[in-house]
Amino acid sequence: MIREGNVLLNVEIPEIISSDMPVFYNPAMVVNRDISLLIVSAMEGENLVVCDPMGASGVRVLRFLLEVPKVSKAIYNDINQRAVENFKENLRLNQIDQSKVEIHSEDASLLMRRLRNCDYVDVDPYGSPIPFLDSAVFPVKRGGILSVTATDTSVLSGTYPSTCIRRYASKPLLECEFYHEVGIRILIKKVVEEGAKHDYAFRPIFSYSYKHHFKVFLMKDIGAKRTDQVIKNIGYLLYCDKCLYRESVSLENIKSSCPFCGNRLLIAGPLWIGELWDREFLQKVWSLRGSVELSQETIKILKAINEEGYINSVGFYTLSALAKVFKIPNLPPKGRILKLFEGKQTHFTPQGFRTSISHEEFLRRVQSVLLRDSRVNTQA
Repeated sequence: MIREGNVLLNVEIPEIISSDMPVFYNPAMVVNRDISLLIVSAMEGENLVVCDPMGASGVRVLRFLLEVPKVSKAIYNDINQRAVENFKENLRLNQIDQSKVEIHSEDASLLMRRLRNCDYVDVDPYGSPIPFLDSAVFPVKRGGILSVTATDTSVLSGTYPSTCIRRYASKPLLECEFYHEVGIRILIKKVVEEGAKHDYAFRPIFSYSYKHHFKVFLMKDIGAKRTDQVIKNIGYLLYCDKCLYRESVSLENIKSSCPFCGNRLLIAGPLWIGELWDREFLQKVWSLRGSVELSQETIKILKAINEEGYINSVGFYTLSALAKVFKIPNLPPKGRILKLFEGKQTHFTPQGFRTSISHEEFLRRVQSVLLRDSRVNTQA
């Protein structure tokens, strides 16, 4: 018997978490579920309908019903009949009115093809979400939110570029310091494309990376014109590994050499080059953090995102990349670096910071402050 949030869960947890578990439950994904609850808490309206098409232990559904008052109905599905029976036991254990839950045991994609008018759908498979995306765009109502989790982060982040091209039709970039952000942008691009086929405009409102998973939340609108506007935010990333220049561009503006140092440029994409967070929605999520029982890790991530989310940049810098590329043996403390570059720490890595200053200004400050101080310290 374990506890997560307000939920008591009767489930076996083996030493090694795998898809072979009789009823799948991963305690390490509590951050994923915490943030799902906060996102739904921040949505407009009452009597919301949420759907977990790959419900497994059902802990997410149980927490929605116990911890988010505006959720009036939950749709639970798992193709594993044993998982369904275990979920029913946990419904009784937590004294939840079973009339609030619609239970299915079938293929998740087939179910999502039939479902309509859900306020929130959470696609959280074991592995890549690709097999489910073409169905996941349908059950979400206009103004509703589709959440997609990917645990094939090594594919999206560039370790297996050919697999990424095959699955996501996009070239990743392992050679840059913000390769995880590139991965999230590729994932968003793929979801946006799947919706666009049907004139569904999916716009990301919240995204994060944590350990071995990426999670993105996209709000749905409908109509060809709105979809055309959204897909204008699909483009390419140019990156220089010699001076850390980066720029997001349209297909027509791709160039091969760095405008600052002349080095050959690395290219990633197509990917999402728009914002990763909707500022207004982010502010609401942050203000509601006390309404749901959150793990310390979740609070830590939210705090960092609440700061970096107000800077609209594609990519970020890291202390290690600064030291390596510009050959600075002793960098100043992180606090001074943040002040120098008007930066905010990113949740992607403790070493990283996001800034809105131009790359030209970034290089000027590297030369006039960091390299100057480094020379002075070396001479001393």
